[in-house]
Amino acid sequence: MANIGMQKVYKEFDPVTRWTSEPDAEILVVDLPGFKKEQLKLAVSSTRKLRLTGERRTGGNKWIRFHKEVPVPLTLDIDSVSATFKDNKLYVRHPKVKKTQVPQTKPPMIKKPHDQHEKNKGQGSKASQSGGKTEQRKHDARKKESVGEPREALSSKDHEEKDKVGAKWFEKYKEATGNMVKEAKNKRQLLCNLAASISLVLLILLYARNAVRSSLVWNSEE
Repeated sequence: MANIGMQKVYKEFDPVTRWTSEPDAEILVVDLPGFKKEQLKLAVSSTRKLRLTGERRTGGNKWIRFHKEVPVPLTLDIDSVSATFKDNKLYVRHPKVKKTQVPQTKPPMIKKPHDQHEKNKGQGSKASQSGGKTEQRKHDARKKESVGEPREALSSKDHEEKDKVGAKWFEKYKEATGNMVKEAKNKRQLLCNLAASISLVLLILLYARNAVRSSLVWNSEE
């Protein structure tokens, strides 16, 4: 009852580990003096590490504990791990991975004749593609030659129509310009005639005025 409210005081413990080999497995041996099976925990992480933990009471509020992680080689199977505890030692057995299951860094090159066939096939497809492109180019050239003449004929007809329309417009412009010149000449002639008439009237008036003055002078002398 006196130990219920007492806080645990832990002492860290680093167990000694070693690997032993069997024909079909590798065994990790962990020395755990003073421990019991129910005081131990064993787990394998996703990063291929064997995680070992345990704690036991040494007296009063004093405890001893350990936490150890051991990397598992790639040649061992982590899905079939088994463990036994005997004579203060923990034996963790890791079966070896079969040779057919060992991942290979460089896959073997096989079916070389097939690769050569694929290569020849690729060359043949390239040749057929180039030949198809050549035939397509020839077809396009013949198509352009067959379509080119009507386009030229149509373009010459268009030019003739444009020339005719331009000539018509030029004639209309020339006619309108001629009428304007004629009207201008008529107006100029009219203005000249009007100026001549005005000049003649002015001369007549001036002559009449002079005649009246001369008659008055003769009358005064008499």
